[in-house]
Amino acid sequence: MTFKSILTHIDIDARPDHRFTFALNLADRFDAELACISAAQPFFMIEPSIGPTSGTKIMREELEAIETRQRDLHEQIMQHAPFRNHVSWQTKAADPATFVVENARAADLVVLFDVEKGQALDYRRTVNIGNVLLAAGRPVLLPSASQSSPDARTIVVAWKDTKELRRTIVDAMPLLTSAEDVAVLAIEEGQGVDEKALTDTVRFLTRHSVRARSIVEPRQTGDIGMAIIDVAHRLKADLIVAGAYGHSRFREWVFGGVTRTLLQNNTINRLLSN
Repeated sequence: MTFKSILTHIDIDARPDHRFTFALNLADRFDAELACISAAQPFFMIEPSIGPTSGTKIMREELEAIETRQRDLHEQIMQHAPFRNHVSWQTKAADPATFVVENARAADLVVLFDVEKGQALDYRRTVNIGNVLLAAGRPVLLPSASQSSPDARTIVVAWKDTKELRRTIVDAMPLLTSAEDVAVLAIEEGQGVDEKALTDTVRFLTRHSVRARSIVEPRQTGDIGMAIIDVAHRLKADLIVAGAYGHSRFREWVFGGVTRTLLQNNTINRLLSN
């Protein structure tokens, strides 16, 4: 198994250079097609006090501004890959998360980036990563703030005996098989760790030629998500692989504590799947 198609979204208000370089290097590593997309919605909402003619004019101007910015992004990206025939570009005036989910059907992996310093957290112009995680049906790779490509030398698998983690392991297999060290990390909770389930997971990985081993860490006070991140840093890991746990509540995605911490802490590359 390998990644043959990688999808990434370029936020309309973000600097594209480092984002594109990260995604392109990853695509080159797996000899994969790279689909770059960009979507944004206008800010403007028609109010009763604004006449229909004025409202239409403002909406058109905002759409034109979006299209102009997307053309600029395309030009900047193509400067980095002028002779590559496996890079595609597609834009739309639409909700970014919805556009990513639609295009994820043709991708093996989705690469999404955190909001940059100075960039507004506006889901009309940047992707709601949580919505994509729970709707795309594809693994989502979240680069660290440094946007350094995962060399996959050392990977920490945040182990939990759940269907989400089982699926994530299979989704991450192209990275796991190339790693020099895969630490399957269990954090003791409540009645301890199910040693047989943990051993079975390591055995499964080993059968797929993954250099896997298990680590059991005692539960400390504080956030389990931060405990996972701390162990990853201690092992000098390139990547954390974890299941994304959440559910829908009144049309808003709500995540559990560990997933929320991994989404918010971008000191390390993370691969999540639901």
